[in-house]
Amino acid sequence: MKTTQLSLSLALLTSFAAVASADEVSSRREKLDAVANKLAGDQYLLRYKLQNGTNLRWQVTHLASTQTTIQGNTQTAKSKSESVKSWKVTAVEANGNASFVHQVDEVNMWQKVSDRAEVRYNSKTDDAAPPIYKPVAETVGVPMYIATIDPRGEIIKRESKHTQTDNSQIGLENLTILLPEKPVKVGSTWYSPSQLKVREPEGRIKEIKIRRSYELTKVHAGVATIDVKTEVLTPINDPKVKLNLLQQLNHGSFKFDIDAGIVLRKQMKWDETIINFNGPDSIMHYLAEFTEELIPNTTTTANKRTSDTSTK
Repeated sequence: MKTTQLSLSLALLTSFAAVASADEVSSRREKLDAVANKLAGDQYLLRYKLQNGTNLRWQVTHLASTQTTIQGNTQTAKSKSESVKSWKVTAVEANGNASFVHQVDEVNMWQKVSDRAEVRYNSKTDDAAPPIYKPVAETVGVPMYIATIDPRGEIIKRESKHTQTDNSQIGLENLTILLPEKPVKVGSTWYSPSQLKVREPEGRIKEIKIRRSYELTKVHAGVATIDVKTEVLTPINDPKVKLNLLQQLNHGSFKFDIDAGIVLRKQMKWDETIINFNGPDSIMHYLAEFTEELIPNTTTTANKRTSDTSTK
């Protein structure tokens, strides 16, 4: 049965190549791979496999636009931040637990609010940062924390090395993706329960129970595509609490190199509207996109491949 499916896929690809462009063939081939994975029931063991002494670096981009209306007055704030984050792997134990130093190597940030002058800061070219970016500038090139994770990506230990911990502007709020306990096939789902802390209008800290839902949606050329969405389990009626929680609710996808055991790409998107967060006539629309892309200074298995492979 499995041989017949693969033969059918090859026959279809041959016919596509005669009439379609290379991009179309690649797109159709990925779709056929996903179908073949499901039919064959191939299973994949997803694990982090960090190597001692390596320095992994990701290019991070965060675009955001916020339009706020209060009592008929509308204000628009737009921002863009580009940064390079790095993991310097310092130790890997026999069981695969890995320790690394997490830091931000450089940032280039921009912000424009209605009726105000734009604000910029580039850590590579500017001697001093504007006040709004000073807390971020103080973290550049400085170890933020030392973390130890197990092969599933669960954080075993995290030791802060810097007093500045609020780095959501440059995407440091999520360290790893939690991988499934057992081998999974395309279409499989798994979950990661957690809690988030938000400040209520009265100043109290409220704990919000959430659950991140993961699904393996595709495996192509040894790279797994994993979709993620955040489900809020604690009822929230206060719009101000929803506003404080907004950026911590992740919906997007990961590209994970199965053989190299590392995240190649991460993409998250937000398109949210919150009503009555500051009176009955207030409304806010938040639109954002966040991406991380592995910089190929460390060779990964996926970068070496010249033909499609699958890891069971």
